Amino acid sequence: MKTVFIPLVALIVMAAACSQERTAEKINADLVKTKKQITELSAKMTTLEAELAIKQPITEAKITKVVVETVKKINFTDYIQSNGMVEAVRAASISPEMGGKIASIPVKVGQSVRKGQLLMVLDSKVMESGLAELQKGLEMVVTTYNKQKELWDQGVGSEMQYLQIKNSKESLESKIATINSQLDLTKIYAPFDGRIEKIAMKVGELASPGRGIIDVVNLSSLYVNTEVSEAFMQTVNKGDSVTVEFPNLPGVTRTIPIAYKGDVINPQSRTFTVRVEIPNTRQEIKPNMLANMKLRVINLPDAVVVPTALVRQDVEGSYVYIVANAGAAKAHKAYLKTGSSDGNMTVVDSGLIGGEMIISQGNNHVKEGTLVSWN
Repeated sequence: MKTVFIPLVALIVMAAACSQERTAEKINADLVKTKKQITELSAKMTTLEAELAIKQPITEAKITKVVVETVKKINFTDYIQSNGMVEAVRAASISPEMGGKIASIPVKVGQSVRKGQLLMVLDSKVMESGLAELQKGLEMVVTTYNKQKELWDQGVGSEMQYLQIKNSKESLESKIATINSQLDLTKIYAPFDGRIEKIAMKVGELASPGRGIIDVVNLSSLYVNTEVSEAFMQTVNKGDSVTVEFPNLPGVTRTIPIAYKGDVINPQSRTFTVRVEIPNTRQEIKPNMLANMKLRVINLPDAVVVPTALVRQDVEGSYVYIVANAGAAKAHKAYLKTGSSDGNMTVVDSGLIGGEMIISQGNNHVKEGTLVSWN
């Protein structure tokens, strides 16, 4: 058998000649023929599908059982937690204004005292002895002064003699007044009603100014300072209610207004100070106890909220499953714009208006369009 080789160039020339032979009329005719065939096939498919539907048994669509709840509108309140330490409004570590040996301490630790009650006495024997000598000297000077004054009033004697004795009299009186003031400082009194919390020294020891000897505290009025982030400067205000709890006093809670709000931001911590004052009539709360404070930072009336646990995420954002059609109930993925959250509930800024039926249980078994039912 003889093999015939046709050059490539010849094949290209032959193909070009064939393509030149297909005119527009021929191509249009082929197109009309092809469309007719497609139409006939489409009609045949429709007929076959209808015939199959009659012959094939009907299968019921799968329905998923779920639990639903209604999306509500509530007054949404959110809080922040902060800690502080209890301090007494009236507490003092008392020390004398002058040094001296302690002569007596007529109170004891744990004793209740009233304002003005004597707490401590310093030894004043030396000052009292000096005072007695000055008083005797003053008696003699006063007698001399009176006589000299009578003569002076009668025009007898020199002015210099009169002025000298007058100056001596006034000088002694001033010294006596100074010693009396110092004697007053040897007695220390309670500055307010309270309780003796501590006595740091004993009778016979030397006391000195600035060194606290007796601690007095009044438990009827306490306060707590705490530091709050500057992010809440506009939402935390004087008069807002604060809930205060004490870790070491289970069941003891106080709901009280903010008494003071600082206006200066701490540059290191970026916080400002908040103070609450705590009435303590039963005196169960003690100074230096730890306190946990719950401060309201958000209050939204009629806020649309959903349980935080039901909010999910995908590439398009946050969503929940709701029932889209009560007639043929189907799961629908509703995308949300969320706002504040307290951990349990999340505010919905957009995406829901309230009243929708949200799938609260069984949402792990549904997807968009799943038929659902509930009791």
